[in-house]
Amino acid sequence: MNGRGWLLIVFFVVLGSLTVGYLVWQAYTLPLSASRPVVPQEREFNVVLVPLGAEEAVQLRKWVPGTIVANAGDTVILKITNADPEGAHGFVLPEANVSIQEIPPGQTVTVRFVARRPGIYMFACTKVGCAPDHAGQKGQLIVLGTP
Repeated sequence: MNGRGWLLIVFFVVLGSLTVGYLVWQAYTLPLSASRPVVPQEREFNVVLVPLGAEEAVQLRKWVPGTIVANAGDTVILKITNADPEGAHGFVLPEANVSIQEIPPGQTVTVRFVARRPGIYMFACTKVGCAPDHAGQKGQLIVLGTP
């Protein structure tokens, strides 16, 4: 066999090896137990205390959204608005060391914190006696991740 024949054989062996390597690489998938790491992000939420019902007879006031979800390590920015024209309300999220004693009607307060530990944490109105439904003015922050 001459030098050109050997060159063709080497060429096809290298081409075949690269093709097989590429096909194996494309077919490989991570096992389900090997989840990709979550990169901390900055997450911003508008949280509004909304009066529900007819304007003359508001029956309920609820935080909208009632559930906020973030990953452990995320920086969470909450823009908290009191949309109840009848009076002031507050906001407390103890696990994030957030406590706002009073938010006047139509006003917005912004807080920022890092969601450190996975879990389900309650937030609520801090102004006792703000309305007859004060005890129902609650929501939750869900922090996803592994402890």
